[in-house]
Amino acid sequence: MKRTALLVVLLGLVAGCSAVPAPPEGVGTAVPHRLGTAFAPPHPARVVALGPADVDAALALGVRPVGVGLPLSEEVPPWQRRPDWHPVTLRPTDGGYSTEAIAELHPDLILAGSDYYIDREYPALSALAPTTAFENAPDEEPWQVTTRQVGRALGESAAADRLVAETEHRVRAAHPQLAGAEFAVTLAHGPGGLGVIRSARDVTVRTLTEFGLRLSPAAANLPGEGFSAQVSAENLAQVDTDVLITAYPNPALRPALESAPVFGTLRAVRDGGYLPVDGADWFALREPGVLALPYLIEHVLPALGEAATHRG
Repeated sequence: MKRTALLVVLLGLVAGCSAVPAPPEGVGTAVPHRLGTAFAPPHPARVVALGPADVDAALALGVRPVGVGLPLSEEVPPWQRRPDWHPVTLRPTDGGYSTEAIAELHPDLILAGSDYYIDREYPALSALAPTTAFENAPDEEPWQVTTRQVGRALGESAAADRLVAETEHRVRAAHPQLAGAEFAVTLAHGPGGLGVIRSARDVTVRTLTEFGLRLSPAAANLPGEGFSAQVSAENLAQVDTDVLITAYPNPALRPALESAPVFGTLRAVRDGGYLPVDGADWFALREPGVLALPYLIEHVLPALGEAATHRG
């Protein structure tokens, strides 16, 4: 009798220490994340995907969301477009996406693992429908983590694992000449200077390192606490490196920066290692996912590989 009682106690302790809560009966699959646990319904019919990697994963797994978040662009990017799919597109403000606009879509599942704003939105969105969120930190979530999370939420974990493995293989095999080249990623905010990404955890930096490049120590060691630091045009030599990727959200800024006296003296510019990007190419670098990465390989990596071949 004592052994039976002890067994019951031990089983209770094991159940209490489980990392993934058991869903209420008939509710669906438990998807744990940093902000809580989403209990995804067995067959969601009205999915809203707010994060770019969430949209990629859902589409790749055969689910077409009724609404999608567009954090950078005004329209669905090329790699996500489908001829017979016309979702409601949502644009964020500084506080994130509109709860009211999402509520009008009557979602039964909200995918937001790669949504930068989800820590602000979660209390309101999770009251509307089961809502996923980051497992690590907003804007630092690896696309692999988001893809697997979406797979779990949609009941397609095995397919999501295959997607991750296939995409990682394509990335590794894409352009071996990139291996070892140092890079810096800059963003032209105005004619007077650039934002320089300095964090190794940033999604763009992590994506480029997956292709074999290395973040320039000059960029990584810039002073500051955020993921980026500001550098004036006259001090661009501080981030001179093998490959200089400069994004122009406003293409009109490009002539002013490229005509700056110091610009032509940069080793990356002089030796052919300068790569200007804008539009969809920049969005793909900022929004990696299982659909965006193949786009990068086809549309951006050839020019990036050419730039890397000129390093000293």
